[in-house]
Amino acid sequence: MISMSQGESSHPDELESEPMTWSRGDEIKESIHVMLSHHPPSLYGHCLRLTFRGRSLYLCGRCTGIYGGLGLGILLIAFLPISLEPSWAWFILAVALGLATVVDWTSQRLTPRKTTNQVRFWSGLFSGVGLAIIFMLRNLFFMLIALIGMTVSVGVVSLIENHRRQAAVEAAQEASSGK
Repeated sequence: MISMSQGESSHPDELESEPMTWSRGDEIKESIHVMLSHHPPSLYGHCLRLTFRGRSLYLCGRCTGIYGGLGLGILLIAFLPISLEPSWAWFILAVALGLATVVDWTSQRLTPRKTTNQVRFWSGLFSGVGLAIIFMLRNLFFMLIALIGMTVSVGVVSLIENHRRQAAVEAAQEASSGK
């Protein structure tokens, strides 16, 4: 039986490394980064950059619009004399507003089209207002329908992407085996 001391590699090609240690502060910073940006640095082009005293904060462009629209929509509905009747008509309007993000995101994921932060932000803002309408309607059925619609749209796009990825892998395997 071979025993290894701490820091010794199990294989000659492996590099010795110390386990990465994170402080509680590092964990909190990473959690905040994931909540605000949820994009790796290579995709910071999808983010709005705020700089303060030489430090940058990256906010997801689409999510910033959604949160802003949600807040704006709730404030407008709560403080302006807006009647949310008939509720089904407001729900249809909310879904139509939400489609802005669905169309932008889906076309970005499934076509060569690349969107801009301005489009991401504005489509997110429209969706946020739509979500505010749905929340302020206080109708559980409408909330569930909206949640199901969002889940289905993400699921369908994921299935299409996985199918394309699998087809590309199979094509590459066939090409390499046919050499």
